[in-house]
Amino acid sequence: MSWDGKAFARPLIMLDFKTPQEAIEKNAYEPDDDVAPLIKDNMTSEQLIGFLKSKGMIKEACDFMANCVNRRVGVWWAYSCIKAVNKEIEEEFKKNPLSFEEKQKKDAEKKIAEWSDTSELKAIEDEFMAKGDKIKKDIGSIAGPKITDPSNPMRSAQRLINEQTQNNSIDFSLNEIDSVVSKMDPKKVSEARNIMERAFARYETKHGINPLKAVEQEITKAVAPDPIPEDTSLRDKYYGIIKQRVEAVEQHINQEMGKHFPLKIPGLPKPPEKSKIDDALFAVKRWILTPTDENGLIAMNSHKPALQEPEGICALAAYWSCSNLTPGEKSQVVPPPGLYSNGIKTSVYMCAMKKGGSKTYDERYDEYFDIGIECVTGVRTWDKAWKKKSATTVIEDNPNNLESAYGFGREEPESE
Repeated sequence: MSWDGKAFARPLIMLDFKTPQEAIEKNAYEPDDDVAPLIKDNMTSEQLIGFLKSKGMIKEACDFMANCVNRRVGVWWAYSCIKAVNKEIEEEFKKNPLSFEEKQKKDAEKKIAEWSDTSELKAIEDEFMAKGDKIKKDIGSIAGPKITDPSNPMRSAQRLINEQTQNNSIDFSLNEIDSVVSKMDPKKVSEARNIMERAFARYETKHGINPLKAVEQEITKAVAPDPIPEDTSLRDKYYGIIKQRVEAVEQHINQEMGKHFPLKIPGLPKPPEKSKIDDALFAVKRWILTPTDENGLIAMNSHKPALQEPEGICALAAYWSCSNLTPGEKSQVVPPPGLYSNGIKTSVYMCAMKKGGSKTYDERYDEYFDIGIECVTGVRTWDKAWKKKSATTVIEDNPNNLESAYGFGREEPESE
């Protein structure tokens, strides 16, 4: 049987607070700013969980579920998430036996290699140059021999420019002047040339250009075609690809930092030994099987070396789930509302953030949500997971071999 948030065959029977309002009033639940507007009058806890799931707010759904789940079942849920993430990381390590840092470096090198590939940019550059060469060739054909092919689009442009040039060219004008000058008195022509040269010199001193050169420029400007417009589409495409790559680098860095920050900060304590982490998780298992205040105190004492790991926080959640935080003392200390819920949701969050493995943060939360639903519907129980032998059986060479004999969803052991 399953639960999909809409029509379910088995209700969420292991929720201690049946409505969000009850969780707020009795368990200090503080909905996030984007969750609070979604809570309606007469809404049940099941409805809010389903609504958050339908909107893709998986972490928010898990956080709320941690605030209304039965304490023992909540610790069991966090324990199950820890086992799931450890299994994921172990299986990925078998496939790719690199440390997290080595794998991250390899992934970064691969990304850099992809982003440094200039073949796409080179293709655009070649396309741009090809267009430029074609333009040069077309312009050259205008100045070359007469184009006779009627299908050539440059034929009309050549004819138009030639007509303008014939009527306005400097050579044509100078030839006409020379024919007139040749008929004049040579002495008078020489005097006229001297006068003209001095006039040209004065003009050039004043305007910075020889008057004949100025005339030539004006004529050229009149008959030459307009400048060929720049092909902005290729330019925009070229720089668009560069912009995409820069954004991809930034996005990749942000994602990696978001998933695994802080990677390394000077001054943090060294990672605990694996045996200490295993001890903390075993203390959680002991408390789940026998949720006494004394076992809760054992879990609390075991958490200290593993405080940076989800196992350590889960051990604290077990301790905070007890009815008395000071067993054996005369005065009783009752944990404040919501304390155990914070331990549960923090354990699940740390599992989602744990380095290594094959799944992303979002993929892990999807998995942990499903595990949580299985726990609160009674489908996933510690009886089914741990029941192998009678609880009275003790294996002397393995004192950590605890087996379940009771719990919700329990089946009676077969008679021996």
